[in-house]
Amino acid sequence: MNRTTIGFIGTGRIARALISGLAQDDSFEISGFDKDPEAAEGVKREYGIKTCPSLQVLAESADTIILAVKPYQIEEVLTELRGHLSAAHLLISVAAGITSGFIREHSRNDMRVIRVMPNTPAFAGEGMTAVSAGALATSADIATAEKIFSAIGRVLVLDESRMDAATAVSGSGPAYMFHIISSIAEGGKRCGLSEKEALTLTAQTMLGAARMALDSQKSPEELIKDVTTPGGTTEAGLKQMISHNVRQAMIDTVKAATERSLELKK
Repeated sequence: MNRTTIGFIGTGRIARALISGLAQDDSFEISGFDKDPEAAEGVKREYGIKTCPSLQVLAESADTIILAVKPYQIEEVLTELRGHLSAAHLLISVAAGITSGFIREHSRNDMRVIRVMPNTPAFAGEGMTAVSAGALATSADIATAEKIFSAIGRVLVLDESRMDAATAVSGSGPAYMFHIISSIAEGGKRCGLSEKEALTLTAQTMLGAARMALDSQKSPEELIKDVTTPGGTTEAGLKQMISHNVRQAMIDTVKAATERSLELKK
């Protein structure tokens, strides 16, 4: 069986989420490097992956290299890595706001690059990853990225010009959802529910609503109508959301996050 050899540069939260999903699939051979040896050893102990003492060793052991570092670390990592790269390598970057062109510029001009934006629900196997191909990436490279990130949830292939918006919606989106869950649960507590009862009711309701939105042929607006009885409790709650302009607040939230993603490129 041909195995996909994957090397992680950085073993932080997103890398760990990916590794936890990939480690269950025998078609992947995984290695990792981290400037913090203790972090790398922790991942090795937990998931049984191979750790590499240097970027050179990692590049020699993996055909696909995942850049799982912070945006401000990318240039330094690529400068150190580029002498160990060949045209045979595929680079996949999870760094928000860093373009495939920037990665090629600071590594090799003939580099095949895939840019991705996963999110933290990957820890629950319900991640959402946006994937875009750099100028030289092939359909086979996209297929490789889809195979890797499907291990932690859903994958959507986008043009790179849409990645800043995807970062704002799905990359940052879990924090918005947690804010909404916290707010609704707090409302439940103030109306007499225990903390655990309020959180369970809220979180499961959001999970179920999300599943319906994904699986139904109906639009969210149609689904709202299905739940809302004239003069009923849902209508009373929705009137409050409308009066406080919650919809516009969420639109502005995504806009602000998109603008920040664009700023990170500069």
